[in-house]
Amino acid sequence: MNSITARFALVLAAIGWGSATTATKYALDGFGPSTLLLVKLAAAALVLWAVLAVKGVPKVKRKGRLAWLGLFEPTLAYGALTLGLAYTTATNGSLLGASEACFVVALAAVFLKERIGARSLVGLLLAFVGVLLIEEVFSVSPDFNVGDMIILGGNLAAAIYVILAAKVAPTVDSLSMTSYQFLWGVLLSLPFAVFQWSTGAEAVPVDVSWHFWVVAAMIGGVGFAGSFLVYNYVIKFIPAGLAGVTLNLVPLFGVLTAIIFLGEHLTFWTIAGGIAVIAGIMMFPGDKKEVVDEPETVPGQGHLVHGPVVPDGRR
Repeated sequence: MNSITARFALVLAAIGWGSATTATKYALDGFGPSTLLLVKLAAAALVLWAVLAVKGVPKVKRKGRLAWLGLFEPTLAYGALTLGLAYTTATNGSLLGASEACFVVALAAVFLKERIGARSLVGLLLAFVGVLLIEEVFSVSPDFNVGDMIILGGNLAAAIYVILAAKVAPTVDSLSMTSYQFLWGVLLSLPFAVFQWSTGAEAVPVDVSWHFWVVAAMIGGVGFAGSFLVYNYVIKFIPAGLAGVTLNLVPLFGVLTAIIFLGEHLTFWTIAGGIAVIAGIMMFPGDKKEVVDEPETVPGQGHLVHGPVVPDGRR
């Protein structure tokens, strides 16, 4: 695969991840949040395990630790995104999704003892200001959106996953790790959906229109699993730093699809905040040696949100 083809494939993966947020907002018109989460994760798990079965399922030791990864992502991270989108716009969800990188850098400094460089610190502060702008805290009538807060909580869960996965990834191939994560995601999200059905908080999806089923299946099978598979394949042909920069386009595609397909409108605060968040993320260097002052403290591990070691297919 040549470099141009690889870059095009990465853009397709970014479109898949970005449009998944918009598609989730649309599918919430047919499903309750817990039900939709279960359907999305089941579709992703089916695709991933089908590919894994074709390639051959390798022996995985200590499978229980993968349950912890599955708890934080996809269960909590994707669950918070799905629930949050019931109360906020897909535009806000897409832009706030970029804040995960900030959480990762901060948690890596605390738990992996990685010292944040000056450039990354500026990026963190800029992204934080961007979140405040999106929440319109500087406007005449500041208002914190509950859906945005839920999504930020999900981003924190995703960042915790990245920190945990940094220790697991070197011992498990990425396809197996992600397949088990989504399997655990299905198993962990199923009780929540059943509880919602039993209490009447959400309807059992027997009367959901077929087009909502198709969209939900596409989110999981194409937006999540498909993008992950494409990303993991092409990363072998281009530098990881270039892949990370390309995938910073995910929030942009999320916003564009929300505008085109959902008719959402951009406010001044959304535009200003989005620019600040994305600019802050772009401040993070793609090379780990540039991100921290003492990279030797955690040899062989990385905390980039998108990377060949710990790919994350939610954005």
